[in-house]
Amino acid sequence: MGARMRDETLAPAPAVAPAREGGFHQVSTRELDADEQIELWEHHNARVLFDLGVRSLDDEPLDAASRTLQLPRLTFARVSTNPHILERTEKHCSGNQFEGVMLFFLFDGQSFFHHRQGVHLQHPGTVVMHNTSEPFMRGFVGGLQEYVLTVPRTAYEETIRAEVPKAPVLRSFAERRGHDGHGAELARLMQRSLSGSAPPALGAGPGADLAEIEQDALELFRAMFSVDGSSTSVARRREAMTWIRRNLGDPSLSVTSVAQAIGVSDRTLTRAFQETGGSVARTILELRLERAHGMLSDQGAPSVHEVALRCGFVSAPHFSRVFRRRYDAAPGEVRAAGSATA
Repeated sequence: MGARMRDETLAPAPAVAPAREGGFHQVSTRELDADEQIELWEHHNARVLFDLGVRSLDDEPLDAASRTLQLPRLTFARVSTNPHILERTEKHCSGNQFEGVMLFFLFDGQSFFHHRQGVHLQHPGTVVMHNTSEPFMRGFVGGLQEYVLTVPRTAYEETIRAEVPKAPVLRSFAERRGHDGHGAELARLMQRSLSGSAPPALGAGPGADLAEIEQDALELFRAMFSVDGSSTSVARRREAMTWIRRNLGDPSLSVTSVAQAIGVSDRTLTRAFQETGGSVARTILELRLERAHGMLSDQGAPSVHEVALRCGFVSAPHFSRVFRRRYDAAPGEVRAAGSATA
């Protein structure tokens, strides 16, 4: 029966087999017989996210699709379904193979989220964070489009410096200027990472790419939920660093463009970086040089000119000068050494 599931990267396996890191997992129930849809949708969720039960409404076929990316510790998923009910019971929780939190970023549709403490009504532009050790029930009205993030307990505690909350947390991630934009940027990061036909590539090899994406996600997650809040200099630096890393290829990246992107003034952003003895401009340059060094060190690296452009340098001669000053070696020498040792 598993062979009938349209899964582009996974062969049939036990129901709780772990997802393979670094690959996309794509599943759709559309081409299945009605009596197989729910069973295989539960099977897929148990393999790549968490155990839960699924019920369709009025015996309607379950039209569901998921695209998942496994990072070193986190999991990103994009889910679309027609109306149905899903439930994580005490039995699911007692046999829980995953401890931590799951975040549901709702883009389209309406949802109720029933839990021990009450009910949350979820609308597009909102996110619910829930402890995977606690039971819940969700129901959907209309078609559902959402992104799901899973964060293991150890990663949560290391990032937030607190225990996983028992009660669900409901937040808005709709972007508003001057408002907390961390949730909106985290949602965009998941969207970008789950788009395309291959896992994201940032120029420093597949493993480093996934690790960097995960670091960005954890920094945004910390800024969303840590006790220091979104108004502190620490949170501003985190959000700015994430924006800078995601836009290093833009040669116009500057204090002003970064400040506008995260909704603060140039002066506020400058002061946030000065508190750690740094500057926005210097940070941009250092990150560009690190990215370039990683690209040049890989086997089959692009030309020095191409690397300079991809990392946001306006010219190859300028790039070569600052690169030599930073690494005491010319870009071409690093590129040749990488090719020779690969």
